[in-house]
Order: sequence, then structure tokens, then C-alpha cells
Amino acid sequence: MNHFSENLAHFVHGAAFMFFILASIQLYPLRYRSNMMRLLFYSMIFLAFLEFKDMGFLIKGVWYNPYITSITMSTDMLYVPLMALFFFEVISPGWVTLRRIIGMSMPSVLFIIAYIIYPSAVIFKTAMLYALVFGTVITVIVFMASSRRDNYIKNNFSDIENLSISWVRKAITALYICLVLWTILLWEENWLSDAAYYAISIIVWTYIYRLSQKHSVIEMPNTSGLFMPKTEKNEYHEIPNFPFCKRLREYMENERMFLNPKLTLTEVATAIGTNRTYLSEYLNNDLGTTFYEYVNGFRIKEACSLLSSNERKTLAEIAELSGFNSLSTFNRAFIKSIGETPARYLKKYQTK
Repeated sequence: MNHFSENLAHFVHGAAFMFFILASIQLYPLRYRSNMMRLLFYSMIFLAFLEFKDMGFLIKGVWYNPYITSITMSTDMLYVPLMALFFFEVISPGWVTLRRIIGMSMPSVLFIIAYIIYPSAVIFKTAMLYALVFGTVITVIVFMASSRRDNYIKNNFSDIENLSISWVRKAITALYICLVLWTILLWEENWLSDAAYYAISIIVWTYIYRLSQKHSVIEMPNTSGLFMPKTEKNEYHEIPNFPFCKRLREYMENERMFLNPKLTLTEVATAIGTNRTYLSEYLNNDLGTTFYEYVNGFRIKEACSLLSSNERKTLAEIAELSGFNSLSTFNRAFIKSIGETPARYLKKYQTK
């Protein structure tokens, strides 16, 4: 059983190395699309390097040399700031600079240099503990910052399919599990855990790779910081009486602005003669909703009307006629609002 576990670990390790090599090749022509894609490209190269250097353990005598083994394992610490930098760039485009790359990577580099000069078990264990604590802090920050940015996106855009970064929280959770597994492996060698670590890494980075290609990077005004403001304060520091609320509903119902799949808060604010801050405050504070949910409410109402009519239309056509940018977005919004799929809703009227 132990022999099988060891072979499995080596196999998955090799698969991870090939995955990162292939991902690097595929990302090469996409590296200039955005800073996020450039970071992902270099991340794949670095991760391929980390997998490649571990193959040195296959050389006779290397695995049993504690000095070389500890240095090699210490290099893996750089995985943590790399992970942090990528996710910070996704959350806040333009946040990653050369100064910040150096600042976040320097402690790990100094730990590695310190161990090379003075190979102490205390230094090695402290370095590993630092990586785990740093990774924990980064995970918490990513959760908080990505959630704040998602709220901002929902308050400004009616189509968030490729703008939302909810996938970041799933990815960082899985990578944190990888970090914990890696830390355990440093103290207690286990071939099955080793195989699980590499397998999870392949799955998570495949997920990140796919979602990153679909993600639309947008740089919004006054959002250069990692954390978005919780609320926007208007220039008078008080909430007006919102005289435009009647015009807003009239424009939605009569002008049918919701049929524009790319409708933004700024466009609506301009159309009804107010500014985006007042409009956002009205939706958030008076109606208790986001711009995204408010617009989708009209779209769902339109979709229900089309579904219950005698006209024969496909669900894709109904989604488009209702203002949705895609069928998948339409299905999710419909289920959330009505409690059942559009297909089931349509079937009820067809059987009558």
C-alpha cells in the first residue's frame, strides 16, 4: 500500500508539473490582455519551476540531505505571496506594483537566505509558521475585500456575469487548504497527503485559469485601494428626499431601460437627472436593494409576461427580449426571484 501511495504521489506530482507548463504556454499570448493575466502567466511559470525543482529529490542522496531538503522546501514559501498578489490584482486592478511585489515577497526571501547562511531548525520552523500565518491573514483579507468589491459591482452594473469575483473566495479557500496540507507534509511525511496536495492544486488552478479568461477587468473611479468604501457619501453629507424616484420608475416601465443588457448606474442617473451617488443611496437605503437586483426585477417581470403569453419563443429568445445578457444569467436570476426554473414556469402555462 505504501509503495502504491508513493507511486501515486509521484504520478500526480508529474501531472501538476505538466499542467503548469501547458498553462504557461496557453497564457503566453494572453499575457498582455491585463495585469491580472500577466500575473497569472508568470505565476504558472513559477509554479512549474517549484514542481520541477522537487524532482531533484529523485536524485540519489538528495532526499536524505536535511540541509538541501529544507532549502528546497523553504522555496515553496514564495507560493504564498504569489497567491496573494494575484488575488489582490483581481480584486483591485492596478494594485500590484513592483514595490508591492518586493515588499510582500521580501520576508520569505530573507527567511530562505537566513537558513542558507545559518541552517537552524528554529529558523526553518519559524519560516514555515510565518507562511501559514501570512496565508491565513491573506485569506481573510481576500474574503473581505472581494465581498466589498462584489457589492460595489452590484450597485453599479446590471450585467455582472463576467465582472463578479465571487469565484475568488472559492479559489482562495481551496488554496488555503493546499497551504495547510503543505504545512502538515513538512512535519509528517505522508504520500497520500502529498498526492492530495498536488491533485487539489491542479483542480484549483484549472478553475482559476478558466474563470480568469472569462473575467472582464474594469478600472472604476476612486477604487484604487484594495478595500472598497462601504457606502458612498454625497457632497452635502445628508440624504436628500430623492425627488427623482418617480421618474426612475417611469423610465424603467415606459422607456424600458432595463432591456439594455449593459445598463449601468451612471446611465440611469444621467437619464433621470440625478447623480449616481444619490441614486445608489436611494436604492440601498430606501428600497434595500442593489442596482443589479433592482434592474433584474423588471427583467424578471418582463420574462414572466413573455413566458405566460401564447407566443412560442425559446428560453434563449425570452432571456434576450427581457434584457438578460445570457441564458445562464437569466436562469440564475429567475430561480432566485421566482423560486423555480424558467422551463418549469413555462411548462405550467403550456399544460393549461
